[in-house]
Amino acid sequence: MVNLLNTESIWQSLLRNKYLTSKTLTQVVAKPNDSHFWRGLMHIKDEVLHNGSFDIKDGTNTRFWDDKWVGDKPLKVKYPSLYNIVRDPHTTVSKVLTTRPLNISFTRALVGNKLTESLSLVARISNVELVEGSDYFRWRLTNSGLFSVRSLYLYNMDTQTPFRHKKIWKMKNPLKIKIFFGFLQRGVVLTKDNLARKNWKGSQKCICCNGNETIQHLFLDCPLTKTIWRIIFFATSLTQPRSINHMFGGWLSNQNKRIRNLIWVGVAAIYWAIWRCHNDVIFNQIKSNSIMHVIIRGAYWLRTWAPLQHDETAADALSTMSKKLEVIALELSNKGWKHIYCLI
Repeated sequence: MVNLLNTESIWQSLLRNKYLTSKTLTQVVAKPNDSHFWRGLMHIKDEVLHNGSFDIKDGTNTRFWDDKWVGDKPLKVKYPSLYNIVRDPHTTVSKVLTTRPLNISFTRALVGNKLTESLSLVARISNVELVEGSDYFRWRLTNSGLFSVRSLYLYNMDTQTPFRHKKIWKMKNPLKIKIFFGFLQRGVVLTKDNLARKNWKGSQKCICCNGNETIQHLFLDCPLTKTIWRIIFFATSLTQPRSINHMFGGWLSNQNKRIRNLIWVGVAAIYWAIWRCHNDVIFNQIKSNSIMHVIIRGAYWLRTWAPLQHDETAADALSTMSKKLEVIALELSNKGWKHIYCLI
């Protein structure tokens, strides 16, 4: 892709003649009858363009609004209100800058904030001059500005959801828990909404409240789960994630690696306890899904998994955490479960 933008050879000429005709690579889109190879290039085109910027020469290969060529963001992101009313959103830098005033027309008159943005845009690009030569695409993920597969791979590994499958398999707990956590991350745990997608006809109501049972609801939004997270907060000062994506995303980004690993083992124990207690109500006819049951089960698994950790410090931390959870749960039990409302 980058070589097609920057270099000239026989294969680049063949591809340009076959697929580009009078358009630039940045302007063209995939067509149904294109080859698998070309459709593959078009599929990753936006990702590649996002990770680089154009050094402007004659401006013919760079889209004025869509590509990064002045500043660190495309102009359509910097000036969205102008982009929404421009007549030709895919025009090139060459077409815009070859005339003075700029060759840009809008579908309505510019007044108020739009006029202010227009003046700001003109000032921003006023020092850009077109010269002979082809625009050059500079890859920002390497110091040299040259594309490499390795740099793109490392970028994707770092910027995709931080909690990847590799880290799930490295958690120090039983294999079935890792599999369960992997299903949770992928959103395929068989909560009632997922069963309904498989043509299950039962009620989708949560067993603890009147909400519809989803992964988000069962593990975060249900009043029972919210109370459990409040108990965890009192024991650890750990705040509840906003969503499952947030939990597997940037939730623990402010923690160091060792603490993160221990927290994930703890979260896995509590979530496994929620899931098992949930299934006991449905399949084993247990009358209620008790907060006490979840906390005691989670604390037991924390204590059981503690010896699996790398060092004694980690093992002691999990054991201490299990005791704290049990103490809080027992105190609430002794004072009566009406006392639980102070946690909500």
